[in-house]
Amino acid sequence: MTSSKQPTGAEPIGLLDQFQRTRESFMGLLQAHIALLKAELNDILGEVKVLATQAGIMLLFALLTSILLYVGGALFLGEWLFGSIGWGLAHGVLLGITIMVILALAIVGARARTAVYSFLLSVLIVVGVALLCGSNVAYDAIAQASGNLAQPFGAPGVIALFGGIVLGAILFGILFAFVGGAKGAIGGAILGVFLGAIVGWLIAGAPWTWPPAVAFAIMIGLVAWPILAVVFAYPSLDPAARFARLKPQQSIDAANETRAWMEEQWQTRLPKRGNK
Repeated sequence: MTSSKQPTGAEPIGLLDQFQRTRESFMGLLQAHIALLKAELNDILGEVKVLATQAGIMLLFALLTSILLYVGGALFLGEWLFGSIGWGLAHGVLLGITIMVILALAIVGARARTAVYSFLLSVLIVVGVALLCGSNVAYDAIAQASGNLAQPFGAPGVIALFGGIVLGAILFGILFAFVGGAKGAIGGAILGVFLGAIVGWLIAGAPWTWPPAVAFAIMIGLVAWPILAVVFAYPSLDPAARFARLKPQQSIDAANETRAWMEEQWQTRLPKRGNK
């Protein structure tokens, strides 16, 4: 018959010892789980780094491809449609500047319709300039009139130059008067003198063929679009009101009301001093 007594020398395990052993076993198991979690997280982070690197390289080549398409497409169209990559370069640069100006106006609160109105008016300018240059109506009229004038006004280029100065000063003076009043009108007139002289001489100073005439008209339209957008948007711009929406005003007002109420409650609960 087997005895149920413990072997000689063995001491009974106390409750505290059992709790300590259980605690050590639990902590060992917990540390093992933590070590496993750390190992898995390290593997996951390593995989994330690989994925992030691959995604970054992909985005880089997507950006390079888009740049190549934009620049190469503009140059190709300039050569294919207008006979020179110079037109493509000019159109691409001016289009980029125009988009930046339109977005900057939108950031400070310009309405979308101002961009639309300026675009439509720029399209009309493109059509008008293309017809003037491509048909050589302006050049033929000036060349015919210059034959009856004394020098130095006997050359078509000189008449075109002075005509552009007068028209540019008037046009830009009126446009910039909407932006800056009398001072704006003076500044616009000065700017119109320089731009008008160049544009007038280019339009009517020499005969054109249709491809470069259309390309030149598009360039003029791309120059006019951002200028017109600024002129149309400026009177209604209110950057303070535009950026006021970025301020959590309702939360600030509620916090001020709460603070005022707490101060009022504190004042009413202070012990009153004076005559009883």
